[in-house]
Amino acid sequence: MALTVTAVTATAAALTTTPAWAAGINVTMPGVPSPSTQAVTGENSGSVAAASSSGGVLTCVDTGASKALLATGTVKVGTGVTDPIGSVTGLTFSNCTVSSQVATVTPQNLPWSLSTTGLTASGVTPGRLSGVRIVVNIPSIPCSATFQGSTSTNGFINGTHTNPTSAGAASTLSLPFGSTNNLVATAVSATCPTNIVKNGDTATLAGVIKLRGVNSTAKEGPTVVRT
Repeated sequence: MALTVTAVTATAAALTTTPAWAAGINVTMPGVPSPSTQAVTGENSGSVAAASSSGGVLTCVDTGASKALLATGTVKVGTGVTDPIGSVTGLTFSNCTVSSQVATVTPQNLPWSLSTTGLTASGVTPGRLSGVRIVVNIPSIPCSATFQGSTSTNGFINGTHTNPTSAGAASTLSLPFGSTNNLVATAVSATCPTNIVKNGDTATLAGVIKLRGVNSTAKEGPTVVRT
């Protein structure tokens, strides 16, 4: 139903790999070698939200102690890289509720992949997260549901990637409310209230994630250009 990622530890070898990528997409981050695979981190900007078609509303919010969503992953840097250009290797959600009940959100099937789906215009590139599978649990009811595609590995969410607007700035992965996805509820507990979630429910979700390069100058986010 929602999005997030945890810390990833990248070896020196992983960060200096130089595979032979075909022409197609250019990805840059200042201060890092090209071609290479680079570690990135992400955190939400604002709250993370989702809703099932039965009426259950999931909200994860920032507190003074923690962000609602933290993510880590990797991105290919170079000229002529090919999709998928990146991956989500870790994801965590915090401070979440469903219809005012405390909830946990657990991503599964990591790593998820990030691919471009169209040409870049004014610094914005359409993209897709693939491999998405998420379990939402409300312990007090109890109620649990898994959101995935038609199989456990083909879930997707469409969004956009916006390049940094100045030196040292983050880039932005946006999943606007109502963004196209194929996630449906499965394995719904018999004890789940039908006004929260039922098997076969679709999901509407929203989130904005700021991405930064772990090793780039001033931790600037990736710039992606597909022409």
